[in-house]
Amino acid sequence: MKLSIASLIAVLFFFNMPELDKHGSDKPGNQSQNPLFSFGIIADVQYCNCEPEGTRFYKMSLSKLREAMIKLKTDSVKFLINLGDLIDRDYVSYKPVLDIIDSSGLKTYHLTGNHDYSVEGRFKKRLPLSMPSKEGYYSFIYRNFRFIVLNGNELSTYSSVNKGAIKQAEDYLKLLQNSGGINAIDWNGGMGAKQIGWFKAQLDEATSKNEKVFIFCHFPVYPDDTHNLLNYNDILPILKNYQNIIAWFSGHNHSGNYGNFNTIHFVTLKGMVETEKSNSFALVEVYKNKIWITGSGREKSQILAY
Repeated sequence: MKLSIASLIAVLFFFNMPELDKHGSDKPGNQSQNPLFSFGIIADVQYCNCEPEGTRFYKMSLSKLREAMIKLKTDSVKFLINLGDLIDRDYVSYKPVLDIIDSSGLKTYHLTGNHDYSVEGRFKKRLPLSMPSKEGYYSFIYRNFRFIVLNGNELSTYSSVNKGAIKQAEDYLKLLQNSGGINAIDWNGGMGAKQIGWFKAQLDEATSKNEKVFIFCHFPVYPDDTHNLLNYNDILPILKNYQNIIAWFSGHNHSGNYGNFNTIHFVTLKGMVETEKSNSFALVEVYKNKIWITGSGREKSQILAY
């Protein structure tokens, strides 16, 4: 039997494929590589006791969130990252969502999204999300990896009741609109000067301590998109100065997205609220030279080297 060149290449490739362990890692000899640790990520749960609107099925988010918590608990993740927009509207929407997360027993790091501020003005300064800082941005260290959590709502028309802060955001939006910014939309937010300075200091400190960095923000900054952080063009030049950043994880764009800039992976997760029955969340396993993202439901799986 004669084999075509294409068939021969396929056969040779098959017999020379590396053996994979249960995590899919290459086995050099008998040495298997195990992940250093893992964490879970959820984005845009956007629960409210509301009727569906278009592709968003708000009530169904509770059952999807329960499924995600059970799965991530079974996977023994070390902690959970909530990328924002736990609710769609109304302060009372928080309790059933947080009850599910809290009852899971998973250590959870929250950050806020634009919909988290879709509450009465008196609640905007006291959202029921436990965070280490009142500013909404903070960092923590795990296994010599620095996790930087950003507040992308700081410069926005919706997150404050302070007229001066709202006016500043409105003026910035006008400048962005006049310059043709594709993300000049009032449901996007930005970072203030103080937070940007803090962010640079965090990256400098991580560099000096030889730490790898993960960044989390509700808003993406890459690739160019209508959902991006208002001042993402101020953030990208900063990122170019560092070689220790593994990934920037975001939500907000319910369709999801991916890009690579300066060898940094920019991963935007799909919104859990989308579709009636199909879920979306992710398990991230961290290895010494890659991250293995295992998506559930509509979230795709991918292996990203660093």
